[in-house]
Amino acid sequence: MIAFTSQNPPRRLPSLSALAGCFVLLLAACGSPAAQPPSGAPFPASEVAPPAESEAARAETVVVFLGDSLTAGYGLDAGDALPAQIEAIWKAQGLDVGVVNAGVSGDTTANGLARFDWSVTAAEPDLVVIALGANDFLMGVPADAARANLAAILERARAAGIPAVLVGLAPRGDIQPGSREADYAAIYPDLAAHYGVPYYPSLLGDIALDPSLLQPDGLHPTKEGVVRIAEPLAGFLEPLLETRE
Repeated sequence: MIAFTSQNPPRRLPSLSALAGCFVLLLAACGSPAAQPPSGAPFPASEVAPPAESEAARAETVVVFLGDSLTAGYGLDAGDALPAQIEAIWKAQGLDVGVVNAGVSGDTTANGLARFDWSVTAAEPDLVVIALGANDFLMGVPADAARANLAAILERARAAGIPAVLVGLAPRGDIQPGSREADYAAIYPDLAAHYGVPYYPSLLGDIALDPSLLQPDGLHPTKEGVVRIAEPLAGFLEPLLETRE
C-alpha cells in the first residue's frame, strides 16, 4: 500500500505510519537495472528488470503489466502476484490471454521508461497496464519529472501501436491544494485525458485500509488481498482485450 498524508513537510519522505493515512496508490530503449531506493523505502529494488519473453507472451492476446512491487508481487509466490491472478481469472472465463509480469520492486517512472522496449515492446502486447509513480513520490522526485516520464511512457506505447491503461492515485480524505499529494494525484487523470487512454483510479481500492488483507509491513497486499484487487481490475480490463491488427 502506498498512502500519503498532507501533514508531511513537502521535502521529506513520509514515515510508514504516515503512509497508512489518507492517500493511496493504487503501475529509453535499454533494460537498465532499477535504481536502489533510500534505506527503509517500502518498495525494495530488484537488481534486474524481468524479461518480456515468457510463456504468457505466446498467448493469443498478451497484456503486459509495467509496474513496481505491487505488480511484481512483493512477498508473494510468483503465481500469487497480481498479473498471474488476473490471467487466472481470464483463463477461467475461457479467454486465451497471457499476462506478462513486468513489475520490478523499487522501480520509479524513470526506470519504467528506461526498460520499456525490453520489458514491454519486446513482448508485442495487445495492451500495456502502466502502474508506476509511488516510488517517485517516496523518493522525493518532483511531480513534474514523474509526469514527464509517464508521458514519455505513453508516447512510447503510442509509437509502438500498443494500447495503454494508466493506473493512478486515489484520494483518501482531504488533500491540500498545491501539496505534493495533490500534484501527484493530478498527473494520472490529466495524462489519461490528454492521451485518450483508459484510467483506473486506484489499484488497491478499499483493501488499502484493511490490515487483514495487507502483509505485516502494512503496505503490500497478501495473497487474499491480491485476489480482491484482481477481480475488479480484470473486469475493467476485459473489454479492452481486442487483439491489435
